[in-house]
Amino acid sequence: MALYASELRKAVTHPLVLLGAVGSFVCVPAVAVALTAPEGLLRALQLGQIFAVLIAMGAVGQEYESSSLRTSLLCSPQRLRLLSVKLTALATIVVGMAVGSMAIGSLALRVSAGEFGLPGPRSSLLAVFSWAGMSFIGAALAILGRSPVLPSAVLIPLTLGLSQAFAAFLPAARFLPDQATFAVFVPEAKNVVDPTVGTLVLLAWVLALVIPAGHLFNSRDVR
Repeated sequence: MALYASELRKAVTHPLVLLGAVGSFVCVPAVAVALTAPEGLLRALQLGQIFAVLIAMGAVGQEYESSSLRTSLLCSPQRLRLLSVKLTALATIVVGMAVGSMAIGSLALRVSAGEFGLPGPRSSLLAVFSWAGMSFIGAALAILGRSPVLPSAVLIPLTLGLSQAFAAFLPAARFLPDQATFAVFVPEAKNVVDPTVGTLVLLAWVLALVIPAGHLFNSRDVR
């Protein structure tokens, strides 16, 4: 419990995590109001997955800044335990940010349009899971690349529209991490993966990246 509290405290004080939190609480409601209706909030949450990646870059990628991983391992030499606690802290933050952004966005729609724009329970749950999944993928890429730069270089362009551009001429691009759950956020979209199937695809991406990342975290020399 003490290790979890320590990792959570260390994560929430990192600049990238703070940027992700503030960005999600400000940008998601702003985009939702601009687009209006529950569909607007869902679309805003889809774009808001960028902030989940930023939070992962700060919460996990920070260990590779100034060799701080050495200090973390001195305090907790059991590497897999340390990683599991880090991912638990990351999930806590990201789920909190997703739920908070959804609530603030709904209230913003209430003020601007006179009606609550909260999506249905199923869409809300899948959207939160998608945020968590993208953050775990970001964390895994940070570990694999020993840098917070790799997830930003890969995931942020995809979320901003690169994967949609790929999907226009390459059908297999529908199964990219951010594109797999696109139908959760944009139900009327054509030629996308079913929300349930897409969630399973995202889970497969998480497992395919987190497992080797965990192996490397446990066995690789610390620099």
